[in-house]
Amino acid sequence: MAIIVELIEVAEGIYELRTTQVADDEGNADWELVQQVEDERSANEFERLEVRDIIRVLLERANLSFRERQVVNLLLQGHNFNEIAKKLKVSRSFVGYTFQRAAQKLRKTATELGIVP
Repeated sequence: MAIIVELIEVAEGIYELRTTQVADDEGNADWELVQQVEDERSANEFERLEVRDIIRVLLERANLSFRERQVVNLLLQGHNFNEIAKKLKVSRSFVGYTFQRAAQKLRKTATELGIVP
């Protein structure tokens, strides 16, 4: 059993939420669509986990300095160079240079481990 949820604009700025219950019948086109969406969501989640694991291995194996590790971790948390510079009380150019060094080390480690883009 699955429920399809649709948000439909019925007038400008007015939305209606519609739900449809779908029985798990292999011959039902809606059920096949739900399964396809679920399969794609699972594939995307798996890919994200795989990338996370690769990054974790690279961070563990690359010989990053304390500052390089700080910059990379803050970038992975979603901060930009300006925010990192303020947080670490350094210049933006220092953050950029530190990131370039870290990226070179991470690429080198990836190559050594046989990890390719």
